[in-house]
Amino acid sequence: MKRLRNFKCKVSTVKALSLCFLFLSTQVASYEGDIHQRLTFMAAKQLSLCDQASGDGVMSALDTRYIVRANVAQAESNVFVRMFRWNYYNRDEGREKAALGIIDTRFHAHFNSLASDLAKLYKSEERYKTLGKLLNYIQDVTSPSKVVPVFTNRWWRLSFYDRFDRFPIDVTWMEKSLIESCAEIQNFVQSSVGKPIEQIFQSILQETAEKTIEKVREPIAGLPADWTYFWAFGETDEFGNYGPAGNKFGERTAFDCGANQKCLLLDKDPIYRDFANQLHFNSIVATMKSIRILQGVGIAAPYLAAN
Repeated sequence: MKRLRNFKCKVSTVKALSLCFLFLSTQVASYEGDIHQRLTFMAAKQLSLCDQASGDGVMSALDTRYIVRANVAQAESNVFVRMFRWNYYNRDEGREKAALGIIDTRFHAHFNSLASDLAKLYKSEERYKTLGKLLNYIQDVTSPSKVVPVFTNRWWRLSFYDRFDRFPIDVTWMEKSLIESCAEIQNFVQSSVGKPIEQIFQSILQETAEKTIEKVREPIAGLPADWTYFWAFGETDEFGNYGPAGNKFGERTAFDCGANQKCLLLDKDPIYRDFANQLHFNSIVATMKSIRILQGVGIAAPYLAAN
């Protein structure tokens, strides 16, 4: 009996220490607020160009501001919110996972709740603000560390952020590449006619996350390695880890990448830029699709009116 009590005491101590660590270490948001802001503004700008070309109504500056402010506010949410609701994607069919039964380590429950709320809102301001919160998650799944996922945290005053999340957006490349996106957005809207809004946003989230996962598994140009050397997958529903290249995206890194082989990427190597460009592009396109759906172009308004 004494041994059993000692064992229970040790287990309780381990749980207590684990809880203490989780309370002291706050999960770090994915993209910085300014990155979310730029991604959203670029999406709104490109949609306006699409509207001008097609003759459709342009989204107002006020509506854009509602979206951006809600998006950034969620990215910079207070410490207590981030402590109990982490923003990682679960590759296991979007199921929820919890740490010690009290902390949501995946964001899907909150995402689903927001999408459900969106289907019931009628006031323009409330709809665009809720969309901004949804977009925060949709944009986050273009960050490899959030879909692999790899845990990053802040412990007291020390911040262990993923370096991809602060990699700058190549605005010039992006604006040129987005020119041909109008047709893709229109085709997506047409294919979504008649579907519930919750289902549409789920499909945008899943498609965007899967593109990121595919990108991480692609070979690194000119090297006998792929991007899992930076972000290594764990089991389907578990956290992964940083690979041999480490948390060095955008920086000089040398790592073993085969039998007696050493791979090298330089500081600000163009290979980093090419990788980031595609993921940032995917984020903006997903943002454009989401805004267009909410605007009610051929789908959202009739669905909301009928419900």
